[in-house]
Amino acid sequence: MSGDLNQAKILRNKVNRAASKLKYNFYQTQIAAMHESGSHDWWKHMKTIMGLKTNGKSCMQGLANKTTDGDCGLLANTMNDFFVSVSDHLPRLNKSHKVFDVNEELPDQYVISVCTTFKALESVKANKATGPDNIPAWC
Repeated sequence: MSGDLNQAKILRNKVNRAASKLKYNFYQTQIAAMHESGSHDWWKHMKTIMGLKTNGKSCMQGLANKTTDGDCGLLANTMNDFFVSVSDHLPRLNKSHKVFDVNEELPDQYVISVCTTFKALESVKANKATGPDNIPAWC
């Protein structure tokens, strides 16, 4: 009888060691995958490893939840009204209004090439965290 108990303890310990090794190897491969995928996917992978649900909602949904009871349409209209109100006091431009003389040379500091614009927009990281102003990085 005592031989069976000793054998059971030995087998239990082997199973526990094997389980520990498997867990270690599993988490090591998961961490290695995170290193290879890049830092912007780390939280997504961490939530998966920890068994947490990932939130597929956009950052605008979170803002809508805080300001307009989750209504994204109302949030869009509110933002539009704000941007319209910023320039409400300015006189409207008509088609005949000239901002500058077309024959006059435009200073180089005001000329932005298509290539420069493309490079600037291409370098924007959509997954980057917001700054202290809470404006998303892609705005």
